[in-house]
Amino acid sequence: MRLPTRLVLASVLVVTVSTLPVFLLGAAFFQIGPEFGLGPVHLGMLAAGFFLTAATSSAPLGRWVDRVGWRTAMRVNVVVAAVVLASFPLLARSVGAVVALLVVAAATYGMANPAANLAVARHVEKRHQAMIFGVKHAGIPASTLLAGAAVPVVVVDLGWRFAYSLAALVAIGVLAVIPRTDGAPVPADGPGESAPKMRSRLLAGLALGSSLATWGALALGAFGVSAAVAAGFDEGTAGWLLFTGSLCSILGRIAVGWWTDRVGGRGFAGVAALVGAGALVFALIPLSHGPWFAVLVVLAFMTGWGWPGLMTFTVVNANRASPGASSGITQAGVFVGAGVGPLVLGIVVERISFSVAWWVVAVMSAAAALTVAWVGHRAVPRLG
Repeated sequence: MRLPTRLVLASVLVVTVSTLPVFLLGAAFFQIGPEFGLGPVHLGMLAAGFFLTAATSSAPLGRWVDRVGWRTAMRVNVVVAAVVLASFPLLARSVGAVVALLVVAAATYGMANPAANLAVARHVEKRHQAMIFGVKHAGIPASTLLAGAAVPVVVVDLGWRFAYSLAALVAIGVLAVIPRTDGAPVPADGPGESAPKMRSRLLAGLALGSSLATWGALALGAFGVSAAVAAGFDEGTAGWLLFTGSLCSILGRIAVGWWTDRVGGRGFAGVAALVGAGALVFALIPLSHGPWFAVLVVLAFMTGWGWPGLMTFTVVNANRASPGASSGITQAGVFVGAGVGPLVLGIVVERISFSVAWWVVAVMSAAAALTVAWVGHRAVPRLG
């Protein structure tokens, strides 16, 4: 493979294997929960711990990635992910062991996205970057896709521990995909141009918008299978629904990135529109049953979880002087949302219902859309 193709594939797979520990936990929770005496609120706490730990490491590791380079960061991340995944079948014999393994995985995952973002920013031409960031951000839905497929294919018959063992082998294979050389960077801005840089408060605004929008993403990734089972689907069908939704999320991210490249957009409006549409879909899910529930869940994946690639393009395009560090800041916002969201939603599900949880997600998504729209209104005139 030529370097850009191989680089993009590595960027996707690094994020995929880095998040498999937590998303396999969510997908197989119908087995893991009873084994350890855990309920939905505990799943929310475990997911919250994973992403809040990643949040604390994302910004400093983003700066570290800018110093040491994306290849080193990718290799470290994949090796740790493989060790953690392989350790689950052997060491996860208590809740404390599960927590410890998730913390190790999460602390290292903080470097995955900054590394992938830096690689794309340095080696993919600017006119294709919105689409490529959409491809790159297929990593997490690819993780939920694999986790969803693992339920009917592996977990139901062979158990969740075997699924983690297979995931460890996948992680080891990713090492072979990471390019061995950095390759030639794309041309920098011309002499008459200065690399744009967004004001800190606007970058913080995007981090807040990302944090709020992530509630929907994690509702689908962590609770999707459990919600479908509660809605009357069997475990295998619920797993395939997670698989289908994840696939549609990937395709949606690529399509919206391609369109943004085509029209030369900054990305702000696209992110706000996607998240706003997701808010409407999330609000309708509690009112649906049977096939309509499945259709709306897939639409939620495409809209409410179709924005991360475009968000990263927006941040990197507005901060080309420091793509790793700036994306690390907004990624920290994502991780905070991914930490707080599952915790709150787990409590809502256990004490009230999945229906109310979907409406909470709808409100958070609407607030995220408004926040990103405001940042775009303030930032675009200055960036030119």
